[in-house]
Amino acid sequence: MQSWNVLGEVPLSGVSPEGWLRRFLEVQRNGLTGHLEAAGFPFNSPGWATREVKHETGTYWWPYEQTAYWVDGMIRCGRLLGDDFLVGKARTQIDYVLQRADKDGYLGPSFLKTEDRSQTGWQYSFNRWPHVVFFRALMVEYGATGDEGLVRALHKHYLGTAHSHSDQRDALNIEMMVWLYHQTGDRRMVRQAVRAFDAMNERLPDLDTSLEAQLSPKRPTEHGVSYCESAKLGAVLYGATGEKKYLRASVNAVAKMERFSMLADGIPSSSEKLRGKDPLDSHEACVISDFTWSCGYLLMATGQARYADLIERACFNAGPGAVKNDFRAAQYFSCPNQVVSDKTSNHNLFSRGHIFMRYAPNPATECCAGNVNRFMPNFAARMWMRGADDEIVAALYAPGRLSTTVGKTPVTIVEETAYPFRDRVEFQVRTPAPAAFALVLRIPGWCRNARVLVNGQPWRAKPKAGTFLTIRRTFDNNDRVTLVLPMALKLTHWPHGGIAIERGPLVFALKIAERWVVDPSETAKATKEFPAWGVYPESTWNYALAVDAKTLADRVEVVESPCAGDPWVNPPISLRVPARRVKGWKLDVRREVEGMYPGPAVEKRRGHFTLTPQLPDPATLGKRLGGKLETVTLVPYGSTHLRVTVFPQAPR
Repeated sequence: MQSWNVLGEVPLSGVSPEGWLRRFLEVQRNGLTGHLEAAGFPFNSPGWATREVKHETGTYWWPYEQTAYWVDGMIRCGRLLGDDFLVGKARTQIDYVLQRADKDGYLGPSFLKTEDRSQTGWQYSFNRWPHVVFFRALMVEYGATGDEGLVRALHKHYLGTAHSHSDQRDALNIEMMVWLYHQTGDRRMVRQAVRAFDAMNERLPDLDTSLEAQLSPKRPTEHGVSYCESAKLGAVLYGATGEKKYLRASVNAVAKMERFSMLADGIPSSSEKLRGKDPLDSHEACVISDFTWSCGYLLMATGQARYADLIERACFNAGPGAVKNDFRAAQYFSCPNQVVSDKTSNHNLFSRGHIFMRYAPNPATECCAGNVNRFMPNFAARMWMRGADDEIVAALYAPGRLSTTVGKTPVTIVEETAYPFRDRVEFQVRTPAPAAFALVLRIPGWCRNARVLVNGQPWRAKPKAGTFLTIRRTFDNNDRVTLVLPMALKLTHWPHGGIAIERGPLVFALKIAERWVVDPSETAKATKEFPAWGVYPESTWNYALAVDAKTLADRVEVVESPCAGDPWVNPPISLRVPARRVKGWKLDVRREVEGMYPGPAVEKRRGHFTLTPQLPDPATLGKRLGGKLETVTLVPYGSTHLRVTVFPQAPR
């Protein structure tokens, strides 16, 4: 079979996370990933281990979507950890589906087999959308086990179906059709994928997710999850067809999200639709998983380092920042600036004053409760890739190891690092015999002075920011390759006169003391061990930073401490920054709010609401600053629950 992809995924059986990454996945296992039934329906139902889930509104597609997210995240996490509990729990639903295929090969709930749009209650059919979410779990199981029966079952499912897959979400099954082509070489899968894509574009030409809309300069305002999922389809199809128009559409779709909607934490705003870059714009937890998943396909299709940079930025900042550090609660909407989080603190236009920004096992709509389990296992699974011929590619950096073969020679590469908290990444090659191959290292776009050493000696080619560096040689056992990625401080600018500070792939936020209070009103979607929370600030947060681009390096102190324990709980790096308090910048307390829920109708809510306020007006900021210059501590964004990331800038 022919593939136009520059990079390809490695089997999950060869990937072993270590260090902080393994600890993060273990916390997931002990938290929501292993116990999401605490979030109530549909996670306490049989899920895909039944042909028909009942809901109070009748049989419906969405319980299958939400549980499919969970199964995918659970099986990846379980396989990466070698954890029988997670694997067994996920396989209960996987095996039920595989053992009950229809005669035509159809897999899954009987309700989802129909294409009758009248049953969905939506403008477009979602009936086959849950399949691709669930089948990702089968895809990773094949990579972990090599079980050809999984491929045969999926192949028969798509060949036997009469479904057109021509709706916005249903068309995402193209991902699975093309994956099956790469496994089997059957061109019928490619033809079916192209037909579905063409039919979707013909039926829905005016959507932001259509091919022509993605190719255009038009700003997208589509539902964030739908746009992120659809953004990858062109790259997926390019890998099987070589049609450059497809790839251009995906490249432009991601570029438009960066240009119009990218927030400081590395995720495009999406509440619920794509919005702007305002300090109070937020994103769904779903979009963390979906955006990074799609960027992975663009990384494979193009071989461009920038997509790996995007994945790291999101997974090191937005991902940990959207979950409680014990992974027992998550947010539906998460924001760069959130100084209060409870059942009334949602400051977004969509459902303002509702529960969408609290930390809870099920913070609102169940999609995020399921999907949040995917982002870090997906990161770990795509750390390593294979390139042309004998290239082993280190695409994303974190501690772990890859076990693979070069020809018939087994090779293990051990990656020792405290990245992204430190700038040094060490690779040790372990092989029973000399092995000739190329070790390819990503040089992040933010790093201008990278260094590469082979057994302590500088490599002959100079690293260039935003590219991949190839080290082609015959490696002996215990050869070492050292990558040093110096991290410079960077000041970024945001609406309303806001500024933020970055260092390497990490974004920094104000360390705010937090008071956590259990919300006793939530009983159906929480438990004693996994409660819903209100989180309130217990320290001063209303600061303006007294730095600019010229003084940043001189006025900000970088403080490093030992890399021990969980770095997201006890971050081994912090910044000490001069700042001044802003008088009158305080929590926005109201008795009435107006929001948009769920559509264009404006709804008023009455009660007691405490919201995060907008940045102070830059025109009057100087008059509101306290006279005393203080020093505040900023920590990695992913170490915070309450935070200010985008600050007012104190005039010089």
